[in-house]
Amino acid sequence: MKKLGLGYQELSTLRKYNCVYVDKTEIIYKLINGGRYYFLSRPRRFGKSLLVNTMHEIFDGNKELFEGTWIYDKWNFDDKYPVIKISLSGIGLDTYTLPEALDRIITNIAKDCNITLEEDDYSLKFRELIATLSKKNPVAILIDEYDKPIIDYITDLETAEKHREVLKKFYSVVKDLDKHIKLLFITGVSKFSRVSFFSELNNLTDITIDENYGNITGYTKKEIIDNYEEYLIDIEKKFGIDRKRLMEVIKLWYNGYSWDSKDFVYNPYSIISFFWAREFKNFWFKSGTATFLIKLIKEKNINIRNYDDFIKVSETTLDSYEINNIDINVLLFQAGYLTIKEKIVNPKNFSISYKLGYPNMEIRQSFYLLLGAEFSGIQSGLYSQKIEQLTTALSENDIDLFMLNLRSVFASIPDNLSSGRYESYYHTVIYLALMFMGINIDVEHKTNHGIIDAVVETDDFIYVMKFKMSDAKSAIAQIKEKRYYEPYMADKRKVFCMGIAFNEKDRNVKDYEVASLEEILEEES
Repeated sequence: MKKLGLGYQELSTLRKYNCVYVDKTEIIYKLINGGRYYFLSRPRRFGKSLLVNTMHEIFDGNKELFEGTWIYDKWNFDDKYPVIKISLSGIGLDTYTLPEALDRIITNIAKDCNITLEEDDYSLKFRELIATLSKKNPVAILIDEYDKPIIDYITDLETAEKHREVLKKFYSVVKDLDKHIKLLFITGVSKFSRVSFFSELNNLTDITIDENYGNITGYTKKEIIDNYEEYLIDIEKKFGIDRKRLMEVIKLWYNGYSWDSKDFVYNPYSIISFFWAREFKNFWFKSGTATFLIKLIKEKNINIRNYDDFIKVSETTLDSYEINNIDINVLLFQAGYLTIKEKIVNPKNFSISYKLGYPNMEIRQSFYLLLGAEFSGIQSGLYSQKIEQLTTALSENDIDLFMLNLRSVFASIPDNLSSGRYESYYHTVIYLALMFMGINIDVEHKTNHGIIDAVVETDDFIYVMKFKMSDAKSAIAQIKEKRYYEPYMADKRKVFCMGIAFNEKDRNVKDYEVASLEEILEEES
């Protein structure tokens, strides 16, 4: 059984330690032979660095690393091309300024190539390095995490804009060096507007949402089956399920990412972590949460319930954004929290728009966890424990325990965060808690009689909920009057109607009333 290579980002390391390598060389070959100037945006931990490293090894002529891959007998490895590989991750900006850090990177590459640079300016050194290395063969320039100096300072607008100008100057030197360049490949998480970074590079092709490169990173179902067969068999035995069921659950948790609405791929980091841990849980989200995004959603008063449905954005909006004018939906898409679910072409003018949504359960649940912790002011670990207690209570039909734990959630919220007089505040906190539970929930469910605040379904029970700022009796009375329970009368599970009232002064649950469907029908008869 080949090893998993969790966290490895170099092909040589994967080969050295006999790790699984999912062969992406055919699509890389197509990219290299289809043009010369490319830009690709993908979320973190989605295979970008390994992709860049694989290109490096191809241009470096290291044929032995590609034995057994598609490209092995297709590429002339005797034709070696000099490579300038730059990663802007971990470049020491806590110690150096960005120009100093870039200068060090270029100087070190030159030293490794036995080149002494004459220029003093960091961008001119870059130009000189390209020109010098390309005397025999043109240069492959591979830039990984081009946007890291911006993303790391996104809450410090002044520094972020200074870094943007430095990087714009740095990248612009490529403009007049066309004959010296075999390939320019730039990748990162964010896609800032071309004017911000690449105004001089008119021939830069963006393949981010190009359907020809939809699976250049991430794993397809076929790639998982072809490369992880032994791990799949092992997990089938552990859970006592067949292959069809296992693949359904893996898809539910880790699939769903798309940049063309045609190819839906699995998160590679989550898949490898899943095979490593042999259990279903959140891996990618834990590897680096975007607290900036969570706070931005709260500060901008974004209606988080919109994300349960699809968010529609135009192609122009999705295309890029400016540092000082951030569209939250585009940011969530580029960061990997939303993905393309559908491409829509207007039949009248053929303009393009997209529907965005959560890619999978891993992202959806984890997003609600962090949002719930942020809105409630409760530390995420403690918040998670409280929600688990709520889930258990409803699953066991212990409504008193459910209300006790719900009161505990509200009691834990700091006074400065709660907005006792706003009914919508209570709705939001409860909504996030219920959504994180992972059980079947429908918030603001529409019926022909009106809108139910929440419907929660477990294996054995259905709870129809109504929230009020007045009293629980009026809430339960509205459920009965509007017959909100009607859609569930034929269900075999037991149905309970719950009216929950909040106290503005205490900023907590005031009282609640519960009536079973049987009790309500008996009253009516």
